[in-house]
Amino acid sequence: MSTVTRYPLLQTHMQHSRLTPLALALMLASTGVFAADNEGVEEIVVIGQGIGTLRLNAANGAGSRLGLSALDTPASVDLVTRTEIMAKGDYSAIDSITRTAGLSSTSNNGNGGMQVSSRGFNGHGTTVNTYDGTRLYITAGTVTFPADTWTLDRVEVLRGAGSVINGVGALATTINYVPRNATLGTESFDSMAALGSFGLMRIAAGGNQAFNEQVAGRLDVALTEKDGYVDRADEERQVVATSLLWQPIEDFSMRFSVDYANIDAAPYWGTPLVNGSASDSLRQQNYNYADGKVNYKDVWARVHTEWQLSDSVTFRNDTFVINADREWQNLEEYAYNGKGRLDLGGYYGIVHDQQQVGTRGDLLFSNSFGDMDNRFTIGAEVNSVELNYLNNFNTGGFDVAESVPVFNAPLINRPAAVFTQLDYSTDTSQYGFFFDDVLELSDRFSVVFGGRYDDFGYDRVNNAQVTGRGRSQFDAGFSKFTWRAGLVFEASDTLRLYAQTSTAADPVTSPISINLANADFNLSEGRQYEVGMKQQFMSGKGEYTLAYFDIEKKGLVTRLPGTTISSQIGQQSSNGFEVTLRLNPLERLSIDMNAAFIDAEYDKFFVGGVSLAGNTPSEVPDTTANVWVNYAPIDKLQLGAGVRYVAERYRNVQNTGVLPSYSVVDAAASWLMDERTTLVLRARNLTDEKDYVLSEYSTDQWVFSEPRAYELSVRYSF
Repeated sequence: MSTVTRYPLLQTHMQHSRLTPLALALMLASTGVFAADNEGVEEIVVIGQGIGTLRLNAANGAGSRLGLSALDTPASVDLVTRTEIMAKGDYSAIDSITRTAGLSSTSNNGNGGMQVSSRGFNGHGTTVNTYDGTRLYITAGTVTFPADTWTLDRVEVLRGAGSVINGVGALATTINYVPRNATLGTESFDSMAALGSFGLMRIAAGGNQAFNEQVAGRLDVALTEKDGYVDRADEERQVVATSLLWQPIEDFSMRFSVDYANIDAAPYWGTPLVNGSASDSLRQQNYNYADGKVNYKDVWARVHTEWQLSDSVTFRNDTFVINADREWQNLEEYAYNGKGRLDLGGYYGIVHDQQQVGTRGDLLFSNSFGDMDNRFTIGAEVNSVELNYLNNFNTGGFDVAESVPVFNAPLINRPAAVFTQLDYSTDTSQYGFFFDDVLELSDRFSVVFGGRYDDFGYDRVNNAQVTGRGRSQFDAGFSKFTWRAGLVFEASDTLRLYAQTSTAADPVTSPISINLANADFNLSEGRQYEVGMKQQFMSGKGEYTLAYFDIEKKGLVTRLPGTTISSQIGQQSSNGFEVTLRLNPLERLSIDMNAAFIDAEYDKFFVGGVSLAGNTPSEVPDTTANVWVNYAPIDKLQLGAGVRYVAERYRNVQNTGVLPSYSVVDAAASWLMDERTTLVLRARNLTDEKDYVLSEYSTDQWVFSEPRAYELSVRYSF
């Protein structure tokens, strides 16, 4: 095993150009692109050469807090660099992460557009999303940040159980979005402007300014407008990310960051099925209210402190405040009645007001036990979350229009008066204690083990509701210890074999929006076994990973047959293989591909008194695959193309229907006009895949992704 180096105090990227603060402020109105480097990531970024990324030598924060490389981590970890994101034109977080092995989108605007299926499990309840290492606890199944990839330096992915790293809710996947932060010794600027199909207009700019040897700042801005491919499905995004770095001495630094996003998402809730199928003629129809609304506002303020107390001890702390305001005003359910009309229902007027305050600190020790090198971290985390939730809705249709014609449906405005169904406030306190350790047993063997204890206290106040119930209040709480242990064998300098076992815990619902029916349930418990191998070959021009996993989750809430009693007797399992392959065989050629094969089923589960044992969970594909190829036929010209494949998925837990498989082709061509300016032509869904269904919003309507679209952009950097 290679000796583990001391955790870096700062990642410093050196690019030299002259840029004054005034120039930076003026140039944020112009256009261009900058590809940020990542420590330990070998990137080829010159137009006229292949754009390839070899990632096994890079540290991955989603996999551990020990600064381990992906090669030396006994788990399936992945990394998406900024260079890749820019090359593939992925503006949204969901697009970037679903190009990695085994992740497929199950998103819609109700869940924030960021929900995925991974390793046989679907939804936010088994996936943890963090931003710069900070976790936003989900509210009623909704995650809305990060809003745009322009502010990101990279995305780190841990597949499988990750509760040891970030606590409950991380059985399937942990995703850490790492923003571009201020760096010392660097002055840079990059920008872009784009026009495209469906009224796309996008302007983005960013720059880093070193004010002196101790202070540096960074500012990134992205503005996007889009008409949408569905009628009345306009979308607007405004994103600002800032950071200020202060490093008065070599061994101490503080970084202050504030990120803001304001999203008016498309008020589109799917296309209704007619006689069980999706009609092409209806895919641009929008049956929502004429004044439908989906708005998300997020503000993240953070202070990151890193202090190297000695050669062997480093203190790290993150303190943060998160404010999230969300609002929906929509008619979201439409069902074909067989008579040429759609029955309307599901008016939702929902408001979230969420604030989270927290801090996480740890001590990192680098020492030895005899001849064995050791790295150990121990720390604690505290969060306080306040949520105000209001829901006005009616599921029985409306007097103004209980049904409308399928074709030429009239525009309908929201009803003037509706009743309050839900109105509550919650206070959630969470604290956790964790440790993580890597011990080199010999030159060939190392062991990684860790544990975490989490405790939640929950208080909910229900205000007066339409049912006539008065104000009420109840408390709840739960706690859990999770752990992992892994062994890594260094078969050669470039080949690792590993095995690990880990546990995880998932709440039966969002831990900050528990209702009385779920107050007495315990956490669902999960365990995972995983074995795999990772290798670099071709003198560092290629690498692959191969993993087999087996996951079991117990404690699913299900209703006992012949009763009205819900009990945690359900159980689900999944197993499968994941493989990734990355090649830079030629100076001008790079290839990136991956695939996942999953067998998931319910071992014990009941719906309506009927056993669903042996059924597959909904929206879980048994096969996913991705490939992307970059080729530079001549100097200054870069061509790229890729395919995303997702197999059929069952529409429901009863397995009575399927969502169709899809293969989506994307392509791009980049021309280096001069050393600072690049022209990019991009095509998304080039073959106009008609079965590109992201999810089933309800039994009778599907959420489609965008048809074929083109985009022309100019990038400028120095």
